[in-house]
Amino acid sequence: MKRILAAAAFAAMLAAAPAGAQVVYSNDFDGGTTTAPGVGVVITNGGSTGTATSGAWNANGWKNSFLINSSVGPITTTEFAFSNLGAHTSISLGGVLGLLDSWDSTDGSPAPDLLEVLINGSVVATLTANNASGTVTNAAGGVVIALHDQVDTHQFYSDTLVDFTNSPWATFAHTGSTLTVGFRAAGAGWQGGTDEEWGLDNFRVTAINATGGVPEPATWAMMLVGFGAVGGALRSRRKATPRYA
Repeated sequence: MKRILAAAAFAAMLAAAPAGAQVVYSNDFDGGTTTAPGVGVVITNGGSTGTATSGAWNANGWKNSFLINSSVGPITTTEFAFSNLGAHTSISLGGVLGLLDSWDSTDGSPAPDLLEVLINGSVVATLTANNASGTVTNAAGGVVIALHDQVDTHQFYSDTLVDFTNSPWATFAHTGSTLTVGFRAAGAGWQGGTDEEWGLDNFRVTAINATGGVPEPATWAMMLVGFGAVGGALRSRRKATPRYA
């Protein structure tokens, strides 16, 4: 029994400082948008929607409709501005980016064709693909889930998809109540229009709170009982230990 109470006390200690995570925003661009209570979100240059084709990429969330941006002259940034975020210590982003149609990488013609990711206005990642020409595909630490495949119904050139959920830049320290996440085309070779486009699907923003919490009264009671059991067991063990001259 004492061992059980001691184990319960240890478990209560672990439970006293949990790391919490809350999805504050998710959008599959099929009408399935979720925003955490109290959180505000404003989307600038949301663009239009494209239609995904069936393939292995559907399992990663690139399916049905997706956001598409084909801007040119001037190139626009699609930006998600969040406000009234609750207490947290870091942010984790997830989703799939599509580098669609005749991307010419960094060394093709015309080049470079780039896709930049911005956090609070600063570029944190740059992606590219060689769908039409060039030799470089750069997923910026993400996972290429489609390379030179037809992932949408615009059958112009092949496409490349990157799941950026576990990219090193996609999780970062953040404590403020506001946040902006932006995506934009860049590079002297970018032609836009129906020649080169980029897309976004299954976009998620998760707030992580790694700060330990204060134990509830019931947790304190369990801890005290457990510690008492541990102390009693140690005292009993000392009394039962024989002494030798």
